[in-house]
Amino acid sequence: MIDSDKTIFKRKIYSSLLEWKNNDSDKTALLIEGVRRVGKSTVVEQFAKNEFRSYLLIDFMKASNTVKELFSNHSDNPDRLFLLLSGYFNVRLYKHESLVIFDEVQEFPRAHQLVKYLVQYGKYPIVETGSLITLKMKTRMTLPSEVRSVSMNPMDFEEFMWASGKEMLMEMVRDSFVNKSPLDDSLHSVLMENFRIYMITGGMPQSVAAFIETNDFSEVEKAKRMILDLYRNDIWREDDGILYDLFCSIPPMLNRVNKKFSPNIVKKGTKGNRYTKRIAWLCGSGMVNPCYNCANPDPAISQYEDRRNLKLYLVDTGLLLTMMLENNIGDRDMLYQSILRGNLSMNQGMLFENMAAQILVSTGRRLDFCLFKTEESNRLQEIDFIYADGRNVVPVEVKSRHIKPHKSLDRFVRKYGALVKEVYIICTLNLGYEPGITVLPIYMAGFI
Repeated sequence: MIDSDKTIFKRKIYSSLLEWKNNDSDKTALLIEGVRRVGKSTVVEQFAKNEFRSYLLIDFMKASNTVKELFSNHSDNPDRLFLLLSGYFNVRLYKHESLVIFDEVQEFPRAHQLVKYLVQYGKYPIVETGSLITLKMKTRMTLPSEVRSVSMNPMDFEEFMWASGKEMLMEMVRDSFVNKSPLDDSLHSVLMENFRIYMITGGMPQSVAAFIETNDFSEVEKAKRMILDLYRNDIWREDDGILYDLFCSIPPMLNRVNKKFSPNIVKKGTKGNRYTKRIAWLCGSGMVNPCYNCANPDPAISQYEDRRNLKLYLVDTGLLLTMMLENNIGDRDMLYQSILRGNLSMNQGMLFENMAAQILVSTGRRLDFCLFKTEESNRLQEIDFIYADGRNVVPVEVKSRHIKPHKSLDRFVRKYGALVKEVYIICTLNLGYEPGITVLPIYMAGFI
């Protein structure tokens, strides 16, 4: 098994860390939240090595009772606390030049509760990392004004290409997007092949490391299964099995034409209110990206969200694919090669839509879809994604194969055209244009 902890990838969140260090570290601590195994600890430690004279890392998943007692016994005397921690970990701390890292801080809320005072103490910048932290904050933890929060997502396609040593190729993609000029067809084909590899591998650093180091999808599969096992263990510790059933029902729900959450897919005869708190838990854990129906496509989208009408996308499409194929006893490497060649019969639209959701979240956007009525049809129309851009809205449709027809998109523009700024179809085709529509290859979607 590949040890991803030894593999350092270039991550975009590093620039956020650097901006905090240069502008805000004397006034706030930085809290990095994200689902388990997304790479929080690795990037923070690399940041500490590169940007500080020394650093003190306390992993509260592994911290001894002795370390925890130091926080309890000396919380009123930061000088004494840091002196003892420095001695215990054999790390020399320098005023304003050493970083203190509270890793997996949700495992020891007392440390998080002290952060406000340690920031005011002012000798050492502090970074916290946490998984499932939002859930625990609702009960035992609060987020003071002295703590600035940043979310970390799985590696996006550009980060994956950086890891693969293809930085120049992504610069060409960015230039193509900015200049609104399609790439050569041969280059487009290369990029789509790379994107499919990324979609199979996913954006979790452990699975990316497995692919980069072995070029073997079987090793990638082992890494993804290990991550899913970790998530399932977290779920089992939290619930009596209903939450587990909900998590396992995500692939079959997304596999339907109507991808909205349905309690009957989890268990026949059950009602939606049985899962309300459990859906909130999955969203808070970061394992899923919720997408709510926007009943009124207005720039103030969040005010019109119908939170009873939602879709649940898995946080990482590579993990989704592994869940889809778990009961398939065939050779995984052969199965994935068939997906790359387009020879395997499966719902690729489901994968591309989950991938589009993952991309939009990585750009900092909330996920909303839109159901609307029109005089042109008795059927309810649907737009896959919609987001606000200033005083306007942007509808996005996702197509895994052919882009036509796109009747819902056309009807949306006719009905709400005064509010529409841009219109996108995310697909497998090269960059192109139809009247009023940008046809965008999915590998460019992160640049929207």
